[in-house]
Amino acid sequence: MSNTSHSTAALANQPKRLDKLASIAVVRKCCRGQEICGQGEAAEYWYRVTSGTARRCVAHPDGRRQIVELLLPGDFFGFTTLNEYDSTVEAVAEDTIVASYPRRRVEMLAEVDPQLSREIRQVMFEALSRLQAQLMILGRITATEKVGSFLLTMAERLSDQSLDRVDLPISRYDIADYLGLSVETVCRSLTSLKKRGLIALSGPRSVRIIDRDALEEGGACDAYPKHLGARRARDNLSAHSS
Repeated sequence: MSNTSHSTAALANQPKRLDKLASIAVVRKCCRGQEICGQGEAAEYWYRVTSGTARRCVAHPDGRRQIVELLLPGDFFGFTTLNEYDSTVEAVAEDTIVASYPRRRVEMLAEVDPQLSREIRQVMFEALSRLQAQLMILGRITATEKVGSFLLTMAERLSDQSLDRVDLPISRYDIADYLGLSVETVCRSLTSLKKRGLIALSGPRSVRIIDRDALEEGGACDAYPKHLGARRARDNLSAHSS
């Protein structure tokens, strides 16, 4: 990774949770497609996306890639019960900024600081909630339901106030790998939702949700926990006002 710096300035506008770790953070800027941590590497750091987008991927023995998580600003990752990472995380957006925290130092600080320990547990629970939301999306019966649920979840995670418009941070190829579908199926599903008047498309990544109730009634209910969406909105508001 490039542009590495020990700097609290890049974290100044971030949510205040875990701000006690700012002094040991290493802030790094990544280009599109750059690996942040690799599957099978020693799990020596925990991470947080401070701006941009990252994807967590698992490589199958036959060479296929499965995206198992999308990481947005404020999301922590790198937690594992093993001594090595069980997946690879790559930057999706150009100039994605990631803060890394030495795992052993964080654990030592948490042992003597109950508040920090509680905050770490909270971000771990949030990581588990994101994975649960992903499982709920994959559990939809039809491809169109999966795509619709994905759009609702992204609207919840990305929107500060309005939940009707979402600028998708990943390509349709990445959406396909995230949902376990072909890119052709993703495109057909988006077209179907558009023809039914449930969404409007503006370019390859901008989506406006026209009929949220119809999306939800069709089985594409929002899989992302409401309290996490509300917390993200509060964190963003706090960061913008600080």
